[in-house]
Amino acid sequence: MTRWIKLLLIALMPAALVAAAPAVPGSAGVDVTLKRAYAGYFKESGGEGGDWDQPVWSTRTTRLIRQWKRHNGGELTGLSSYGWLCECQDWQWQKFAWQKAGIKQIAPGKLEVTVKVNPGFGDFLTQRLIMVREGKRWLIDDLFSESAPGGVRAAMQRELTETPGS
Repeated sequence: MTRWIKLLLIALMPAALVAAAPAVPGSAGVDVTLKRAYAGYFKESGGEGGDWDQPVWSTRTTRLIRQWKRHNGGELTGLSSYGWLCECQDWQWQKFAWQKAGIKQIAPGKLEVTVKVNPGFGDFLTQRLIMVREGKRWLIDDLFSESAPGGVRAAMQRELTETPGS
């Protein structure tokens, strides 16, 4: 019996070591930003404005968003036709869910965060967020998803070269 317990403990040791591994140093604020980013989807009416209007974007991405919004005016574009953070036009607020699935440091002050998002219809979508540290906050610098495989920054840059409403 003791032999079996030892074998079981040896087999479980790698999982225990992974579970005990420390989080990415200094990344505690990531969850605060993610909760704020996805908060609107837990309300029937959604958040104020579009996902691009939420105060979760880095300074350089916020500048690009302002330029993109000025360029497009009120015109509906491919990028403004859906919620970036849920990859949806509609969602079920009672069933909406998100979970942080992974986090790794890719440079000093820069993280890659994998998030699984379920707009409420059963399937989880995978998003990859690049987050940067600005002061004491972690902010989203770019978002890669099925809807924006090259990232929302690249999609905005592309739309800036197009004539709005054409």
